[in-house]
Amino acid sequence: MNTEHKDINKVLPFGEQLRGFANQRFLTQAELNRILKERGIFSLNEEKEYTVSMLQTLLLSPKEFDKIRESFSTREDNKKKISRDIKWNTEQNVFDPTIAQTNVKEFMERNLPTCSLAKPVVFAPVNGNKNHIRAEIEITRNDLNKSWYEQTNLFELEIEFINDDSQGNGRVIITHTAPETKELAEHIVAEKIKQFKEKGSIQSKEILKKIVFKDFSNSERFVFFFRLTNHIENEFFNCTNIKDVSMKPEASALPEEIQWMQDLNKIILSGKSLGKKDFIKDNKFHPHLIIWNIEAEFGYDYRGQKGSFTANFGFPDYTSKKAINSEFELNISSIRSTKSIDARTKNSLKSQLLSEMDKQKSYIYNKFLEFKNNPLKKDK
Repeated sequence: MNTEHKDINKVLPFGEQLRGFANQRFLTQAELNRILKERGIFSLNEEKEYTVSMLQTLLLSPKEFDKIRESFSTREDNKKKISRDIKWNTEQNVFDPTIAQTNVKEFMERNLPTCSLAKPVVFAPVNGNKNHIRAEIEITRNDLNKSWYEQTNLFELEIEFINDDSQGNGRVIITHTAPETKELAEHIVAEKIKQFKEKGSIQSKEILKKIVFKDFSNSERFVFFFRLTNHIENEFFNCTNIKDVSMKPEASALPEEIQWMQDLNKIILSGKSLGKKDFIKDNKFHPHLIIWNIEAEFGYDYRGQKGSFTANFGFPDYTSKKAINSEFELNISSIRSTKSIDARTKNSLKSQLLSEMDKQKSYIYNKFLEFKNNPLKKDK
């Protein structure tokens, strides 16, 4: 999340300073155009590359700049969710007050020197449930090499440990907003797992089970992805369209119908009804295609709120050094409501739907493992 500069009440930017501020992705075309129109300035082209140039020629009043400040500072970072399975000792609760707090001072000084912790890392039961604990963490990053409006940023992080049932089947959920929060989360989770094992809450040989790219064959990855979209069964939402697909051809002889892909290193498909394209719909092509990310639209009807949202899921680090060790990640990139709701309600709704999507992902993945491990149940 962007935080305001400490001297923001003393600054009235103009020219180049205002251009850089207004070009931030958190400020939309509509917001900039509204300010220009209030000044009596209308543009045939409302793209930011034109309207920002107009804006920077103006000397804004404090009231006009406050409108831009409000838009800039209320934007939430896109939350990304990772969940991993873990087996708990059924004779103990997850919550243990003796290990509720985690000291991360030394880790941050060594690995995140430009960041500071807003408050101590403390795990507490969620709604009084001692088998579901959560720590809500905020870190502030100060970077003097950035422009004046980017020097201070606040990032949020949530870590949850859950025992879902009487059999000890549970999950560890990380909801992060930046590379710094993800790195801190990995450290905290490792420390907590170590403490849980020392206390006997988790068996010493138990390991976190991640969903990683290399666990799937090409065909299996298609099955998993499309069970998260076209075959999803959920009371709160359903998939209405697959918008984007990231994939590339396998380094082998391709079927004649898709030989046009042979020399392509990366294919990003955008459009409507991509799930109906022959080379995606027909499973005879799947062994020859490496898919790692999908963006899909969903309609939702959740606790009195209706609308649509766009979800991204896949293995975002596949194209980096991690490649086949890339871990599955889920996020909701945008959300729309059929009726007007304020920013706080929208962010809360987005977070709740993301949690529901993560539950659905875990359910589908476990069903997928049954599908994978039992040949008799496999689709023909």
